[in-house]
Amino acid sequence: MRSMCKIKFPEGGLCFDYFFDPATLSYEPWNSKVEPFNADFEGLFQNLVVPTAETTRQSYILDVHRSIDKGVLYIGTAGTGKTTILKDYFTTLDSEKVINATMNFNSYTDSKALQTILQGNVDKRSGKILGPAAGRHLIFFMDDLNMPTVDDYGTQSPLCLIRQIIDYEIIFDRDHLEEQYILKDIMFAACMNPKSGSFFVDLRTTRHFTQIALGVPEKEILLTIYQQMLVRHFQGFDQQCINVAPKLVSATVNVFNGLALSPQFAPTAIKFHYQFNMRDVAKIVQNLMLAQPSSYKGNATGLVRMWAHECHRVWLDRLLFDEDRAMYMNYMRNGIKELVEFKEEVVFAEPLIYTSFISMCKGHEPSYKPVEEMDELK
Repeated sequence: MRSMCKIKFPEGGLCFDYFFDPATLSYEPWNSKVEPFNADFEGLFQNLVVPTAETTRQSYILDVHRSIDKGVLYIGTAGTGKTTILKDYFTTLDSEKVINATMNFNSYTDSKALQTILQGNVDKRSGKILGPAAGRHLIFFMDDLNMPTVDDYGTQSPLCLIRQIIDYEIIFDRDHLEEQYILKDIMFAACMNPKSGSFFVDLRTTRHFTQIALGVPEKEILLTIYQQMLVRHFQGFDQQCINVAPKLVSATVNVFNGLALSPQFAPTAIKFHYQFNMRDVAKIVQNLMLAQPSSYKGNATGLVRMWAHECHRVWLDRLLFDEDRAMYMNYMRNGIKELVEFKEEVVFAEPLIYTSFISMCKGHEPSYKPVEEMDELK
């Protein structure tokens, strides 16, 4: 049957790696539609997004759902990029046609709070009809959907209100319950972490959403994202530091994978804070981007020591037991093998502390530099 079909499905990869192009009547990889990284981005680090096949694929899915106002629910553990995907998608929308509003749910969120914020983002059109300004659609994004407290009846009141709006397009005036308002042109989008909040969400609500599960990106994707960020930042450094940048990212990902996959670092009743996710890698890269060219001219070793310091602050400071710290240092030694030109005893030599306030105390501009002597901290 496969041999008789005129449209051939590619042999490599998964079905999720391709889309059907009706213009060429063939399956094309999503990688072919990835936009180049914007190297001139000047915003906050947390708003910096490197386009990948995954973000491109999810953007297409969101476009399809927006065209029919169908809800989307992203499900995944912390650090899988649920919120980032949606917030990045919002930046691509035409503000003349689509507006968005965000609400972060917590254990105290109830239906009244949800209704107040929702009504604050719509206008009165005519009569009892509410909605965004004429000619526009509203995407209402709810983060941590499963966080509200479960009541005695096993339901969560904000989710019941969402279901009511999607089913009947109505809300009631809370002061005069005989009055109803009709809501138009609203699409709901949401994220939830199945490992926090309520472990059960009302199926009568989630049936109205397309549910998409997100996992931790593969190593190659992590390298693509963070190497582009770091190499872009190091463009003003000397060539030795530029060459080190991608190796630092590779070493970081190797250490992260060791910690995240090791049973020794799994959370327990005592080690409940042993939670390792992609945000740890982001913190390390973000702080490496505090380095300034003038401080590391011809000093790539100082840059590598800065990387070791950031890893210690993000990971080592969390560890409770000597055996955990010893295992962590083994992962660090394995990670530094990516940087064969730097000696281990030099990279991990104490004191290994970097700060920005030491230079300020000396009357200079803030600069993220190493502490040469511990007495400087006193």
